[in-house]
Amino acid sequence: MLKDRGRTSGQRVRSIAMALAAACTLFTPHPAAAFEFLGIHLWGEKKDPLKDVIVDPVSYEPVLALGIDDPKMLRSLERASLLINQKNVPPSGTVGLLQRAKDDQANLVGKLYEDGYFGGLVKIRIGGRLIEDISVMETFADPSGTVPVSISVDPGPVFSFGRITIRGGPGRIGAEDVAAAGLIGGAEASSKVIRAGAEALVLAWQREGHPFAKIDGQDVIADHATDTVDVTLHVSPGPAAVIGDVIISGTDQLDPDFVLQQADVPIGERFHPDILERTRKNLARIQALGSAIVSTGDRVDAQGRVPILIEVSERKQRSIGVGGYYSTTDGPGGEFFWQHRNLFGRGETLRLEAEAGREFTSGGYNNFDTYNWRAGFDFLKPGIYGPRVDWIVSGEVLQEDTNPYFRRGGVFETGLSYRYSEQLTLTAGISYDYAHIEDAYGDGDFSTFSAPLTATYDSRNSAIDATSGIYAWLLAEPQYAINTSSPFFTGDAELRLYHALDEDARFVLAARGRVGSILAADIEEIPAHRRFYAGGGGSVRGYEYLGIGPRLEGYGPTGGLSRVEGSLEARIKVTDTIGIVPFVDAGYVAENTIFTGNEEFRWAAGLGLRYYTAVGPIRLDVAIPINPDDGDPNYALYFGIGQSF
Repeated sequence: MLKDRGRTSGQRVRSIAMALAAACTLFTPHPAAAFEFLGIHLWGEKKDPLKDVIVDPVSYEPVLALGIDDPKMLRSLERASLLINQKNVPPSGTVGLLQRAKDDQANLVGKLYEDGYFGGLVKIRIGGRLIEDISVMETFADPSGTVPVSISVDPGPVFSFGRITIRGGPGRIGAEDVAAAGLIGGAEASSKVIRAGAEALVLAWQREGHPFAKIDGQDVIADHATDTVDVTLHVSPGPAAVIGDVIISGTDQLDPDFVLQQADVPIGERFHPDILERTRKNLARIQALGSAIVSTGDRVDAQGRVPILIEVSERKQRSIGVGGYYSTTDGPGGEFFWQHRNLFGRGETLRLEAEAGREFTSGGYNNFDTYNWRAGFDFLKPGIYGPRVDWIVSGEVLQEDTNPYFRRGGVFETGLSYRYSEQLTLTAGISYDYAHIEDAYGDGDFSTFSAPLTATYDSRNSAIDATSGIYAWLLAEPQYAINTSSPFFTGDAELRLYHALDEDARFVLAARGRVGSILAADIEEIPAHRRFYAGGGGSVRGYEYLGIGPRLEGYGPTGGLSRVEGSLEARIKVTDTIGIVPFVDAGYVAENTIFTGNEEFRWAAGLGLRYYTAVGPIRLDVAIPINPDDGDPNYALYFGIGQSF
């Protein structure tokens, strides 16, 4: 409830009404003389289909005038105005236009309240007359013409908050949360802040174990003598509760006991809203599920328990896909996959995939060695030991011909993944890698056993377009090359940081660094594909793919035993859909373990273009090497979906 003190009845704003308008689009056949393609009118008479179905349509021309010189505020009010935004959808007769005007008046008053103007006045005139003076029984003099509509806004002064009062429970609960939401005496007043404070108060009580806490009412009193707003929030905490039974619904092929296990609901613990969110995230990891709605029952029972309701829907169990690509350097290629999302009824996933392509510069098409190809599988058994431990198995056979080496062989890996927390995942496994290698040091067969240990920390707010958070990855991998009887150890680490410089995240700084080293072996003893490389997309843009680092004269890159690389980007949104990204990349690969040798850091700079879509930004980067080596390109183009890192 909003009350005003210190104004006459003719000036008093009595209530806030937020109006929602919906535009209905109706389709009728076009005349034969007109022609449209993909919604674009090409020729013939173009008629407004809405005028064909709206009874007594009224065309009008709205103009909004602001009582102060503030272009930014004027544009904001024009964007909020229903009359302005819907002028191309003519209302039906006097009743329709009057109703739209009254809705807009309440809407603009609400907009003023959001911006802290609790003394604002909005007057709307149709044909020169105030809407309060026009009867719904009247008819405009010239319904076939355009009716002038004027909107005048006098915002008045900006108000600040006065007394903030919480009633309905101990004042200590939620007081700090309400203040943190901005609802504090002396702060600039806003109806948005009042709503945020009310939501924070409810959430604070829910965190105290009261699942049905709610706001019973609120008193908002504007004092025009002091330009302040006093706010009283009335909270109803409701009963405290612990987590009771979990009820699963919607399962078909998926075992409901498995869903219950993976939900990992702590039955018997005191209710907390974070439990619901954590349960949603746990279920989102099950690929067989299309959706999962997690909620509480409608009441607390006599034993003080509240049930948790989980309603799920399942995805189709099987899917297949095909794709193709073309590169001016690598030639054409194609890929295929088949996936099962619920192999044995408890969320097991199996994915089979194959890919093949070849370079144009290769020899004859009947030469098997000129093709790059791979075929593999990935199997995941979730919840193998409790809800947080998954079993992973993967394998592939492949042939690849990169500039540093030719490789033909296969890899088999298996391991366990432990989800320690929402952000931290630990993985341990074993791997066998067989490869026939041809590189700068000759050719031979390599068999390598390894036991990779990884830790991944991810607090990003988005995997494809992060504006805040940290991504960190650490690898510790003891390895043993059977053919050379050489034990060696690989350590690798990556860190990504994201920071928005403004509230709307239109200017974001992103940084990436990676460092790694191989210990206890000479470079010739390490299979070529297990050495360190840098250069190309995902590394140092602008340089030849895997081309940075030690080289043998007459052959090319050899890879190294240590590597450092990094990137810095400034992601700037020019509009809501277009952005630019200036960036700098650098990388260094050394032949030795301790980052020493005759190599130098390679630097590149470039500019990216981003087109933001609902599925993520579409990326186009142009990179130029600053200190290229012989054979490096003058520039390089990269195209993809999602940010570069």
